[in-house]
Amino acid sequence: MDGLSSLITDAEATAPPLNEPEELQQGRHQDTVQREAQGDAASLFFLGDSAFSVYEEMARQLRQLGWRETRSKGLIVRCDLVLGDRFTIPYSLLQCERLPATSRYGGYRYINYFRGSHKLTLKASMARIIAASEVTHAEWMPTSFVLGGDQRKRPDDREAFLQWVEQQPEEVWIIKPSSGSKGKDILLIRGLAEIAAFVQTLAPHSRSIFVAQRYVDHPLLYHGRKFDVRVWAFLKTPYDIYAFAHGSCRTSSVLYDAGDVGDTLAHLTNHCLQESSPKFGQYEDGNEIWFPQLAAYLREAYKEDVLGRRIFPQIRNVIVRTLLAMRGELEVLPEMPYRCFQLFGYDLIIDDQLNVFLLEINGSPGVATKYLEPVVRGALALVRGDDAPREWDVDAVRFVKLWGAEDALPDGVALE
Repeated sequence: MDGLSSLITDAEATAPPLNEPEELQQGRHQDTVQREAQGDAASLFFLGDSAFSVYEEMARQLRQLGWRETRSKGLIVRCDLVLGDRFTIPYSLLQCERLPATSRYGGYRYINYFRGSHKLTLKASMARIIAASEVTHAEWMPTSFVLGGDQRKRPDDREAFLQWVEQQPEEVWIIKPSSGSKGKDILLIRGLAEIAAFVQTLAPHSRSIFVAQRYVDHPLLYHGRKFDVRVWAFLKTPYDIYAFAHGSCRTSSVLYDAGDVGDTLAHLTNHCLQESSPKFGQYEDGNEIWFPQLAAYLREAYKEDVLGRRIFPQIRNVIVRTLLAMRGELEVLPEMPYRCFQLFGYDLIIDDQLNVFLLEINGSPGVATKYLEPVVRGALALVRGDDAPREWDVDAVRFVKLWGAEDALPDGVALE
C-alpha cells in the first residue's frame, strides 16, 4: 500500500460550475465526478505550512475531489500541484524534476506562486517597474517616489520628491512601508516642512524602504464616506489573466473631510484601523459592501450603469497592464516542467470624476468568507483548463477572462 494512503480523503463529490442552468449543472456534475474519480484519485498535492486561508480552502476542495495530500518536502517532486509557502518553494529543484506524461496535467505540475511575484507586490519595486515600463501609468497610478534603503546600492528618489513638493506644496502624500500591510506605519502628510522632516529621519544606509504616493484627496464617496475597492485577480500559465466578477469595498466609519488629514479613520479604510472606531459596523456589516450594492448606489446617483460601463473597463485595464508590465519577471518558459498560478488582491480607489487608480497589489490576499469557496472553486477550474467568459457581469459569481496569450497587446505595451 502507498505510504500516503492515510492522507487520502475518500470523498469524490464536487460542486458544479456557477451560473449555469440546473440541468446543465447536473450534467456537468456527473461528467466531472466521473473524470475526477478516474484522474484525481491518482493525483497528489503538496501543502506547505502557511496558514493562508485561500490555499487551506483549496486543499480542502482537493481532498473532496479525492486527491491525496502530502506535507513531506521529500515528496514534493512527485506532486501534481504544489501549494507551497510563498518564499520557500524549491523552484530550482522542481524545474529539474519532470513528471511522467501520463500525470494529471500531462507531465507538468502547477505551483501556486509565480517566481518573482514579490517584485509586483512590494510597493517600491512595483512603483519602479511600472513607471519604467508602462507608458500610460500616470493615468491610473498616483505619482509615487521611493524613499529609503541603502543609498550606496541604489539612490532613492528623495531629491526628486522634495523638488515636486516644493512646486506643489498643497498636495497630500501617503507614505507606506514597501513591505507593509494592514495599515501599519502609514503616514498622511502635507507641506514641504513636514515632508522634509520625514525625509531627514531616513538613515542613508537603512534597509527600511518607503513609498510616497500622491494621495487621491477627491475620492468618490459612499454616503459621504470614503471607500476603496478590492478585486481578486488570477494569473496562470501561459499568461492568462482573470478577475473574480464580485469584488468588495471597504468603507470608512466616519464622514470624509479632505481638510483634516489627521483623522486617520476618515482617510484609511483598512479593517485593522477601522475596527478601533466606535462606529465600526454601524453603517455596513463589517464596514464592507459588495459590487452589487455599489452598482445600485451608483446607478441611483448617475442614472446609468456606471460600474459596468465606466468602472469595470478601467479596472480591467489596470490589472492587464500591470501584469503585462511584469511579464518578463513572471512568465514561465515553455520548456519548464512546471506551470504557475497565483491569486492577487488589487486595491483601487475611484475619484469623484470616476477615474480608477491603483493603490497596491497583494500577493497573498485574504478573500471574504462569503466568496472564499467560489473563488477557490473557480481557480481550480481554471487550472484544470476550463474556460471563462469575457463579459464582466456584476451579478455573476465567477471569474471573467481579461486577457489571454492569444489576445493583442493593449496600446503602448511592447514585450521583448
